Amino acid sequence: MKNTKIQAALLFLLRGGLWGKKQQHHEKQLFPLSDAEWSGVYRRAHEQTVEGIVYDGLLCLDKVHLPPRQLQIKWSVQIDRIERSHRRMNSQIAEQYAFFTKRDLRPLLLKGQGVAASYRMPQHRVCGDIDWYFETKRECTLAGLHLIKNCIPRIDAGGQIYRWATSEMDLHDRLFDFYNPFCKDILTQYRSDFPDTTLAFSGQEVPVLSPQVQVMQVTAHILKHSLAFGIGLRQFCDLAALYQRYQHLLDGMRLEQLYRRIGLLRWIAAVHQFLVDELGLSKAYLPFTSPTGSAGIDILQDVWQSGNFGFYDEAYVQHAEGAFLVRKRAPQAMVRRLLRYFPYAPKEAFWFPIIHFFNRRGA
Repeated sequence: MKNTKIQAALLFLLRGGLWGKKQQHHEKQLFPLSDAEWSGVYRRAHEQTVEGIVYDGLLCLDKVHLPPRQLQIKWSVQIDRIERSHRRMNSQIAEQYAFFTKRDLRPLLLKGQGVAASYRMPQHRVCGDIDWYFETKRECTLAGLHLIKNCIPRIDAGGQIYRWATSEMDLHDRLFDFYNPFCKDILTQYRSDFPDTTLAFSGQEVPVLSPQVQVMQVTAHILKHSLAFGIGLRQFCDLAALYQRYQHLLDGMRLEQLYRRIGLLRWIAAVHQFLVDELGLSKAYLPFTSPTGSAGIDILQDVWQSGNFGFYDEAYVQHAEGAFLVRKRAPQAMVRRLLRYFPYAPKEAFWFPIIHFFNRRGA
């Protein structure tokens, strides 16, 4: 897809929102926008679930370059909703953690609000669901039984997804979204070398992964959806924010060694180039220096086409049924993506369909 003015303006505002820096020279090249172009920026920001961050970028613009008054009001109303959702979700995280610990369960919060805490404006990261990790399958199953016993509705009959008040809660007994079975012991040892920490949510200290492991967990999540049906800008913003916030705590040498051992060094090099070139992350915040000229894969085209988790890829999304998508030509879409990513993540691209096939047979 061509680098349109709407795309360029969206990325410009995203960089401003992420880092809070005015980009005077580039601003004069891109702005002003027409009303139609501003509508396109807003729509695309929504599709990528980065409208809160892009809104922060608006605040860095000269007044003469701001969107039409009507859109400013609409955007402000949406930001208020995002902020309310942020506070509500933090409160529900505290409630859920208290619920589990009261029953002698010790979950770990993954992604989501734990990652949001690393942003310059945490309250403007659009909330997703609440993900809890349990160390064993038995603990995870027991947590689900306690929820059902206390009349917490289960959304997905085949999974561990529940509706807690206004949020979706997803229970996991698997920490990393990697599919290569031979990297399990490597990742287990890696996590044990960097102990968990905690973050406060509504006055409640909740366990989260250490920054060193959280970075790897987020990159695994990005790769998983990249291999499946697509990934949006928000998840790359998550990684950029983690790098910037915790740069002083990250052991870049260990991260580079891990990526090399599990066969993802070329893929993460492309991701790092994307974070620097498109999201404006300073190279100084990258945990290690990636080889130059190793990109090859067009991540920007991928995220622009698919949107958040591939929900907006018109080539493969047929229609929505409630919270679920009905996809057309799904096998062809997945094969196409696996072939595209194979040179960069060969082990994951090889094992991804195999593990999915056996998981579906066992469901």
